Amino acid sequence: MIDVVVIGGGPAGMSAALVAGRGKNQVLLIDEEKPRNAVTHETHAFLTRDRIKPEDFRKEGRRDLLNYPTISIKNDKILFIEKTLENSFKLTTESRETIQTKNIVLATGVKETLPDVKGIEQYYGNSIFSCPFCDGWEMKDRPLVLIAESIQAIHVAKLLKNWTDDLIVATNGNSVFTAEQKKVLEINNIRLIEESIVELKGTGGELQSIVFENGEENSRSGGFCTTVLDTNFPFVEQLGIEVNEAGFIVTDMMGHTNIKGIYAAGEITGPSQLIVSASQGHMAGAGIIADSCEEAFQEI
Repeated sequence: MIDVVVIGGGPAGMSAALVAGRGKNQVLLIDEEKPRNAVTHETHAFLTRDRIKPEDFRKEGRRDLLNYPTISIKNDKILFIEKTLENSFKLTTESRETIQTKNIVLATGVKETLPDVKGIEQYYGNSIFSCPFCDGWEMKDRPLVLIAESIQAIHVAKLLKNWTDDLIVATNGNSVFTAEQKKVLEINNIRLIEESIVELKGTGGELQSIVFENGEENSRSGGFCTTVLDTNFPFVEQLGIEVNEAGFIVTDMMGHTNIKGIYAAGEITGPSQLIVSASQGHMAGAGIIADSCEEAFQEI
C-alpha cells in the first residue's frame, strides 16, 4: 500500500508530494499533464522563478521530486476512487492499474470556460489574460479591454485601473452592471460597451482591435477576461467531500477535507496564484505527516 497518492502535478501537487516524501512517506504523484497555464509563455510573481516558462517550471519541479527515493511520478488519469473497509482508498487509473493508498491529496486545479467570443482562444495567454496579479505588469500602460460577462466585472475593472488609464469594459451583450456600478466606471473614466463582440482582430495572438455588433471598432493592444471556473475533479460528490457555494472544496489550513484521509490544495479549493497553490500543497503535505505521527502515538 502506498502512503500518499497526489492527484495533479501543478505547483500544489508537486509541493504536497515533496513535503510528504521528505517525511519518509511513499508518495505517488499522478498527473494527466494538462496544465491550465499551458497557454501562457511565462509564469510571473513566483519568487526565484519569475518569468520562467510553465513547462520549465514543471520540469524543474519534477526534477526536485525525483531526487527522493520515496517519490515517484506516473503520467496517467484516475478513473475510479472508492473507499475501502480498511480506511484506505482504491484508485483505478486509465491504464487499468489499481492502487491502494492511505491518503489522497487532490490538486487537480480547475477547468475554465472563456467568454463566448469567437476566436478568443487564439489570443488567450498571448495578449488576453484572466489574472491581473499574474500578468498585469506585462500589460501595463497599454490600451486594454476587459471582456466580462459576469458580475465579477466591476471588481476586475477596479484592479485593472491600477495598471492602465486606458481601459474599456466590454460585456459582450450582457447586462452585468448596476446603475451605481456604471456610475463608478464613468467617474473613473472607464468606458462601458454593452454591445455584442463580433470579432477580435490581430496577428500572431496579439490583439489589435475589437469589432462590435453596432459596427464600432476599438483599437486595443491587449486585455483581460473573466472566466467561469469549475473544479477539475469528478469524484467530489461520490466521495462526500464538502464544497462551498462556488463549488470549491472546503479545507482547513492544513488541507484537511471533511473526509478522513483526503486532503486538497491549490485551485480546487478556490482561485489562487501559483505561489499560493504551492504553499497550500506544502501545508497539505505537512498535514499528512502531522496526522500520521499523531496516529502513531495514539497506538502506543
